[in-house]
Amino acid sequence: MIRLQRLFAVLVLLAVPTGGAGAGVSDWVTVQGGAVRLVSAGRIADGTYLAGLEFALDPGWHTYWRFPGEAGIPPEIDLSGSANMAASRIHYPAPERFFDGFSSSIVYHDGVVLPIEVEAGDAAAPVDLTAAVFFGLCNDICIPAEARLALTLDPNGRTDTVSLKAIRAAQAAVPAPAAADGPRVVSVDVVPGKRAPKLIIAAELAEASDQTIDLFAEGPPGSSIALPDLVSRDGGRAVWSLSTRGLRHDGTGADLRLVLVVGDRASESVHRVNAASLK
Repeated sequence: MIRLQRLFAVLVLLAVPTGGAGAGVSDWVTVQGGAVRLVSAGRIADGTYLAGLEFALDPGWHTYWRFPGEAGIPPEIDLSGSANMAASRIHYPAPERFFDGFSSSIVYHDGVVLPIEVEAGDAAAPVDLTAAVFFGLCNDICIPAEARLALTLDPNGRTDTVSLKAIRAAQAAVPAPAAADGPRVVSVDVVPGKRAPKLIIAAELAEASDQTIDLFAEGPPGSSIALPDLVSRDGGRAVWSLSTRGLRHDGTGADLRLVLVVGDRASESVHRVNAASLK
């Protein structure tokens, strides 16, 4: 939810750029605070392409992760208008925490590429990738913006090495599934809280205990939860506290997705919180 104390301006910019066959990028769609475009590294396997949604942000501006935190506008990315696309998957690199003096959000500064894996329906034919994107950019004001982007993914096109480098770098920043030999959340316990039960989340930091750490939480759709607060850090172990206030759940409980960031490494895991413990 976006705080009413901020001044809002609404900018809706609809554009349909043309990416020619084999082109590695679409045209930029420029909005106040930044710009957005589609990029492609080309085909990486028979019928599979590596693409990305690139945001370039002006100094001081930020955009939001898939779950914005206490305030903000999460991106809505619709690829359903694409032709000859059988499947797609959008990935989100690890974000950062931002406090604006009123609330804490989960954001990207400077810019970010969201990698997109695209599977063609007919591997021998081009994919006409189109993206209808609704997103927010904030500085002293917040700008909800829309863009319509288009890019042709040609099975006979050349590899765009610049786009490939940018997308691969973004892929390296995407949280990996938590593994026993790396940084990971090891327990999520429910304890009483003032307004609602709270979660005590413990993580093992492996050998990177001297690096910057953070933890981000995402509840089921419709949830409006805060960011976890770091309670303690001792050697290779850290503990956070998170109120369950605003955590949506069904009759059995809620799946909580946690992203642990340790230095330049990030891991992701899903933890079930039982409904009985949330009362």
